[in-house]
Amino acid sequence: MKMLISFVTCLGMAVAAGIVWVTYPTTLESELQTFQPLPPEAFEAIRNDAIAFARSSASKGIVIETGSVRSRVFELRCGNVPLLLMENGHDLLTVDVFAHADERAPGIAQLRGQLVSKLVPEGQASRPGPFSGEPSGLEAFIMKHRDGIDITYQCH
Repeated sequence: MKMLISFVTCLGMAVAAGIVWVTYPTTLESELQTFQPLPPEAFEAIRNDAIAFARSSASKGIVIETGSVRSRVFELRCGNVPLLLMENGHDLLTVDVFAHADERAPGIAQLRGQLVSKLVPEGQASRPGPFSGEPSGLEAFIMKHRDGIDITYQCH
């Protein structure tokens, strides 16, 4: 009987750990800006600027995910850590810059300024609040091993 109780207890703990592993929320803070959407040709030019930046910074670990040639979205990453996500939607163009991107990959701030200077703001401009620290402890562990995002990765 004691063995059965021990087995059920261990099984319950394993199930609880699995549930925590699957459902534990992780976040990487970001600043979202909205702009008027661009015609496909204008977005393609911005996308090409981002591709050129990624190619020139590839030796530092910066990569770009562009999708197909006519894709309406691209994402710059430092390894697997997102830096900047731009999507040219039907109603809005959004630029999402992730926390500590400028520290993780110097040059992103300059690229962001270059890209945003070609856009027309849409809606109320928001003031970015200060980002809190990077995720740590259990959250950083889960981000690395479950989500594949190693926040300690740097692109210098």
